[in-house]
Amino acid sequence: MEASAQADADAPPRRVFAVGAVTAQLAKRVDEFPAFWVEGEVTELKRQDGWGLVYWTLKDLDGSASLRATMVRASYDALPEPLADGLRVVVLGRLQVRRKTGEITLKALRLEPAGLGSLLAQIERLRARLAQEGLFAAERKRPLPRFPTVVGLVCGRDAAARGDVLTTAAARFPPVRFRIIECAVQGPTAPAAIIRALQTLDADREVDVIILARGGGSAEDLAAFSDEELCRAIAAAGTPVVSAIGHEQDAPLADHVADVRASTPTHAGRLVVPDAGALLRETDALAVRSATALHRRLAREREALAARMTHPVLARPDGFLDVRRTGLASARARLTMLEERTIERARATTATLGAQLRALGPASTLERGYAIAIDADGHVVTDAGSHGIGDAMTLRLARGQLTTTVTEVTR
Repeated sequence: MEASAQADADAPPRRVFAVGAVTAQLAKRVDEFPAFWVEGEVTELKRQDGWGLVYWTLKDLDGSASLRATMVRASYDALPEPLADGLRVVVLGRLQVRRKTGEITLKALRLEPAGLGSLLAQIERLRARLAQEGLFAAERKRPLPRFPTVVGLVCGRDAAARGDVLTTAAARFPPVRFRIIECAVQGPTAPAAIIRALQTLDADREVDVIILARGGGSAEDLAAFSDEELCRAIAAAGTPVVSAIGHEQDAPLADHVADVRASTPTHAGRLVVPDAGALLRETDALAVRSATALHRRLAREREALAARMTHPVLARPDGFLDVRRTGLASARARLTMLEERTIERARATTATLGAQLRALGPASTLERGYAIAIDADGHVVTDAGSHGIGDAMTLRLARGQLTTTVTEVTR
């Protein structure tokens, strides 16, 4: 009873308000609050196509408090990246009160990713742009050299990644040599330092392949390897580049631009050099297969040669010559016979022609008692009127000739 009496004494004068009046006064007071920035984690995101607002809960990073938030649908759709549960954001907004329920909500006017969220959003935007330009395209990536002589390595100072690469590569392929440049691989100066190291090794004509190596870390720790200028320097390099950044789950943009991505620095050491032991085993296997193939070929050739040696021509080579000698003798006999027949026919023809010539010639006429008169000029006399009395004449007889003088001319 005493406590109740004391409470009545401390209470203000009795004045009863309607609930609506209370919420109206609350709204009036809240409306006087200026716009402010607040940081938190997005949870319970709700967005429907037919709604004019998008709803979510903005929760303190330690989970100790939360605040319902809304955003006009058009403003939300204009965000560079959509919200997702678990995303850390910074919101510029004003408080407002729902008069029917008295619930206080945050009306978001602007929204930006915060901390890691901002970094990841920036990387995603750059990822999309570089992909559109073709820097991630498989067709522009080059194969690694089969037997590199010198490997370039860019790594942090006194970094474990250096030892992982060197130990693995040396164990696999002892002849390999390294050009190592240690530089900052984390922080604001890291991108420029990595680019300088990359370009130095790329200009070295002895370097056959370049490894960018770094151990694991948070997204902020690996941010240097998602730098736009570094990505473009990797794409512009004339030497194949292997990205060995972080661990399997890490995926900075350098991994996508590089010619080959290694899941770890140790994996990079295995990728860039061949396994000498495997090469020796492969060489031995090739030698065995070559020797086997050669022996089989020789055996086949011996069998083929033996089969050919059974052929009569090879078994008795002089038999082949005998056949040719017989053919040659037969041909010679035929040629000799043909020659003799040809000569005989020529002789007979000559005799016939000689007889014809003798029968038609002047000698046969002379044999019948005729003579040929030849004047002093050696011309045959055919006209008695062409000479006169006293001209000398020679009479050719069948045997011998007579010399006479014209004593009478008769026509």
